[in-house]
Amino acid sequence: MKRRTSTIGAILASSGVLLATGLAPAVALPGLVTAPVTTQAATSYYIDPAGSDSADGLSPGTAWKSLSKVSAQTFGPGDRILFKAGGQWSGQLATHGSGAPGQPIVVAGYGTGAKPRIDGGGAVDAAVKVENEHDITVDGLEVTNGNGGTTPRIGIQITARDYGAVDGVTVKNSYVHGIQGATSGNDSSNPSVGGIIVSALGSTTPTFYRGLRIEGNEVSDSRSYGIVTWSSWMQREGWNDLWDFMPVPSGGYRAWTPSTGTVVTGNNVHDISAGGITVMQAQGARIDHNRVDKTAQNHGNVGIWWAGADDTVVEYNEVSGTKYWGLASDGNGFDADASVHRSLVQYNYSHDNEGGFFIAVSTGTGPAEATIRYNVSQGDGNQIFALSTNAKNIDIYNNTIWTPLTPFIANNPDRAQFSLVKVWNTSVSNVSFRNNIIYNGANLAYRDSAAVSYDRNFYQSGPIPARERAALSGTAGLTAPGTATSINDLAGYAPATGSPVTVQGLDIPFDGGKDVRGTLLPSGMPDLGAVQSAAGAGLNEAAPTVTTSFGNGQSTVPAAIADGSDLTPWASPSSGVQFPGTITLEFPSDRTVGAVELAAIFGTGQGIKTFDIQSWQGGAWVTQVSNAQLSWTGNSAMVERKPVQLPSSVTTRKIQLVVKSANLSWGNLAVSEISTR
Repeated sequence: MKRRTSTIGAILASSGVLLATGLAPAVALPGLVTAPVTTQAATSYYIDPAGSDSADGLSPGTAWKSLSKVSAQTFGPGDRILFKAGGQWSGQLATHGSGAPGQPIVVAGYGTGAKPRIDGGGAVDAAVKVENEHDITVDGLEVTNGNGGTTPRIGIQITARDYGAVDGVTVKNSYVHGIQGATSGNDSSNPSVGGIIVSALGSTTPTFYRGLRIEGNEVSDSRSYGIVTWSSWMQREGWNDLWDFMPVPSGGYRAWTPSTGTVVTGNNVHDISAGGITVMQAQGARIDHNRVDKTAQNHGNVGIWWAGADDTVVEYNEVSGTKYWGLASDGNGFDADASVHRSLVQYNYSHDNEGGFFIAVSTGTGPAEATIRYNVSQGDGNQIFALSTNAKNIDIYNNTIWTPLTPFIANNPDRAQFSLVKVWNTSVSNVSFRNNIIYNGANLAYRDSAAVSYDRNFYQSGPIPARERAALSGTAGLTAPGTATSINDLAGYAPATGSPVTVQGLDIPFDGGKDVRGTLLPSGMPDLGAVQSAAGAGLNEAAPTVTTSFGNGQSTVPAAIADGSDLTPWASPSSGVQFPGTITLEFPSDRTVGAVELAAIFGTGQGIKTFDIQSWQGGAWVTQVSNAQLSWTGNSAMVERKPVQLPSSVTTRKIQLVVKSANLSWGNLAVSEISTR
């Protein structure tokens, strides 16, 4: 959360008491009701600075003149409020009336030329205000609201109070800039003011948005936030209020009632005092295809962050230039913040963010959860990954992290405390790094904890974390790393021919089916990192079903053999092992298999030694490899991997190992992972 002090800074300034975790009962979401659509007659109204308020406004030749004339009307479904291109108006545009499904009220321009400009001049709270209205679209305006003062203002404000469901609101294709506000203190980082601000307020009727879209806008030079959706209907999991400078009276917050279907897409947000894009109190929101640059210019904050939100998808965004305000003062590209569940952060390009790539931090008892996959971080600083209060279930896989010794890092007085991974709080739990490429030319430390695991990551330069048990290291052999100029220029992170990262990754279920550039992923082991060298089937499917004739020992289950982790092994019972025995993998769909790879720990004591590989062909098992021999050299918890090549590739639904012998120093055999290439 972005408070007066930064998120982590506020935590450090607090008592330091560890907060208990746990989930409060979810609030039932109001259901969608489908009603017949009735088409109503619609009217277009025209506004021209050279018009007359005594005219009827029904044609360009009889246009109205002023904002006050428009604001005094009540419009209906399908009506169009059209401002002349190139025209300028001072004051506030406050619309009245609502549209209907399929017939929104549209506020837009007409004619050719520059966008019509609404200038609040810093004299009004919002230059454009839409209050307690549904099915309305604001399209293609230029909006500004400043006079050089420091009183916080809003460009376009969408707000509703004690209204219930607010359907069909869209703000698009507008240029919002020059929004005045404080240059320091609370109001320089106040989410209730800024460029485009959407709020759901009240205390008697749960209020929320359905199908809200903020699309294709440019927001710049805002003295607080860029784009925000927030609500006073936010209480859950011990998070009972926002911040004392928000426009909600004491005791005015109510139970979490999320907006649904929120989409923030295709916006260009830059030169912002605080946060760039923030979505709060939402379920199933999408934040995608946005360009965010130079945020947190006057206060510690983050490029894109979300809070009080479940199932948020953050993808295809490019975020850069977030300013550093200290070790504990945010400055990251992305942030899964307070009380967020099941966030998905994928296919993004984060670069030159002075505070780092990603932060997870919560408050109360709620978690900050996220899956972070197939992203590229280039030249970010401070803490590439920061993990604080109640950061949990953070799954970080197949990202490419490229951290050279930039001038910012080299010349920063805090450099000695910068980190590749930083754990701030003992409440952090269940964080994993898998299949990532990490270039650490800046030699940043891993200031982590036992809550963080590492599995099959590739390290080029810098230290290897002590808990990594399946490390690959050396030179990654990428085509042209570190040279990307935009999210559309990531080909340099593809593995070159002969790269040691190709076909080395864990086969992770439900991996999304494609990489950051849209290349389909293989069925089986992928390349490490965010960019694949060759296309596969892109199936995005479940893990194979694993069965075995050996039985299970040491409280393990066969599913651990193909779960996308070297760190969860399977073991047979420690006595009575009978050879031959079988281990069978059944895939959700047919796949082409050219090799089978086994991974094991303590291989000389419990690794499989001799086995056949069979494939299921035409209703029968067919032996592809007879008496494959494995010679394990390790006898530690470090993962050792052994591939066996098939004479030729086969397409099959099932693979079976007929195990004929194994090392049984402790009476059992064990396997960490079985994968296919």
